[in-house]
Amino acid sequence: MSSSSASPPRGPSASSAISGSSSSSSSSTTSAGGGAGRTRRATGDSEVVPKDNGSYSSRVTFMVGNAAIDAARNLKAVLVAAAARKLEARPEDIECLGELYRAGAQDKGATFQEVVTEALKDTGTITVTGNYSTIPDSHGGKKYRGSAIGGTMGYSYSAQVVEVSVDEETGVVTVDKVWVAHDCGKALNRLSVEGQVQGSVWMGMGQAMSEEVGYHDGLMLTANMLDYRVPTIDDSPPIEVGIIESNDPNGPFGAKEAGEGSLAAFLPALTNAIADAIGLRFNNLPVTPDRVFAAIEKRQRAAARGSGRNAGHA
Repeated sequence: MSSSSASPPRGPSASSAISGSSSSSSSSTTSAGGGAGRTRRATGDSEVVPKDNGSYSSRVTFMVGNAAIDAARNLKAVLVAAAARKLEARPEDIECLGELYRAGAQDKGATFQEVVTEALKDTGTITVTGNYSTIPDSHGGKKYRGSAIGGTMGYSYSAQVVEVSVDEETGVVTVDKVWVAHDCGKALNRLSVEGQVQGSVWMGMGQAMSEEVGYHDGLMLTANMLDYRVPTIDDSPPIEVGIIESNDPNGPFGAKEAGEGSLAAFLPALTNAIADAIGLRFNNLPVTPDRVFAAIEKRQRAAARGSGRNAGHA
């Protein structure tokens, strides 16, 4: 049987003006006229990028994406200024046409290489930074819950249908298939978004079906990855992802988050599906086989007592 549920708003939020920072040089962006073959990325090099407060709150694409756009625009401004000097024109008159910078339709222009050479004359290595912080209007006042990481700017939404099979003799619940629709704003990389949404469903499966910190007389029962059950590829059902695109006005090219929103929708969809299948609703998670079996057994005992009373009145 199946059921569906919509997730509550989840989204990225800010921490400071330098949170989600990105740096770029003339060889690491294509926005200033260079071709894709010039692109080179240095990942996680703390010597060449500004401080970043971390990856959390479904905010990486939103924050770092906007910071990267800011860095690219700053680099473009440096190269446009260099092109203006070389072509003896005003910066506002410069056009970037792929590998060519020109100051008008009749102007021969300068190549990307010539403009970079001009830009390097007095500065050496061209280095720019990009920064992004959420706008003050998103903060809702000076003091608010979650202020340590900043206000939320983008909200994602998710809806899911979950199909399950329940073995009433053992209490084992098997997820047969999941259909999920996720509003991620603009999907910058559709394959990556699909993988992120599937990962969210996996996280939801763990929270809903197996992951639990258990104690007995003060001792943790799930202190290792063998006892603390997380879903594996063997547990994964087919997950059919529907990417629902919208355009967030503050997101990078309209993007929002895709890595966490679909987690929340799985939980009620699973319990609704179980209720539809066997008529029992679970309000406490995870829905483990022992809890399902205990609930089925309790219902059977109650039914037996009711039958006994009815027989006595016959």
